[in-house]
Amino acid sequence: MVKSNSGNELFQLPNVHYENNSDYKFDDLNEGLFIIRIFAELQSLMHDEFFNYEFFIFSNHQIDSLPESIHFKSNKKKVLFYFSDEFGKDPSPYSNHYFAIFKAYIGDSFDVKNVFPIQIGYVKDVPSFLPVKPISKRKYNIFFRGNLNKNRIDLYRNLSPLKFLIPSKNILHAELYRKILLRLKDDFSKYYVNSIIIFNSSFKSGFSTEKYGKILSESKIVLCPKGYDMTECFRHFEAMRAGCVIISEKLPNTEFYKGSPIIEVDNWKEGLSISKKLLNDPAQLQEIQDKMLVWWENKCSEKATALYVKEKIESILS
Repeated sequence: MVKSNSGNELFQLPNVHYENNSDYKFDDLNEGLFIIRIFAELQSLMHDEFFNYEFFIFSNHQIDSLPESIHFKSNKKKVLFYFSDEFGKDPSPYSNHYFAIFKAYIGDSFDVKNVFPIQIGYVKDVPSFLPVKPISKRKYNIFFRGNLNKNRIDLYRNLSPLKFLIPSKNILHAELYRKILLRLKDDFSKYYVNSIIIFNSSFKSGFSTEKYGKILSESKIVLCPKGYDMTECFRHFEAMRAGCVIISEKLPNTEFYKGSPIIEVDNWKEGLSISKKLLNDPAQLQEIQDKMLVWWENKCSEKATALYVKEKIESILS
């Protein structure tokens, strides 16, 4: 069945449950704090109406795994929040078991009226620093530190002076290839002045989360290459919250990205070129930062996400 009490305050609410067959304990979820804050805002927005719903939280990476709440019987309207699945599975085949489903990493590749994308949040231990520093006061020009996964070889190649000798990911992208590249060079911080650009061998194997958050708060531009399977990654929202200018590969056409100030590029040759031009235009950088902070507050913050959930639920009722 479904856990209704995991020791976390969120699950002291009688109508909020964490699925037994999730891949992680809730307290170990990277996005756990984000989820807790969404529900706090959602309860505040919905008032007593909040308790007319049965909410289920599911965190799972497995291809064939389904939420156990499919079989949960309730007189209340069931709502599923599905996180962590970077394969981007479409939950539409079992959407008839729920009043609504909110799914992270789903992009825009579905066509069911009660299934909605939800933003993926941020790593719980990455701090945010307030007040947000204006661009002109920031120490670092360009920042990226992250895993050299198979999808980030294009970024690596374009940073490397040996790029014409490095095969593309389509020719060679085995684990051995990644290890060779990391041994060859992992630090490209000198590509731009006053910058930090370093590739790691795995997720969260670089700076501590405290230091990572601090550097974000001191960075003008953050590079956001594609994650292991999906373009979306925690870095997008951590950088947005920190007031950084974000350069990213193409993102899904969802409400969290469509019309946003995130600069989307087709490849990293273009991305690095745009970065150089922006560094020579402080006024434009500041303008983008201002828009980024407004976008975070109005579209992607915990309160904005809770309001989005409330409005989607109401759209089904109307």
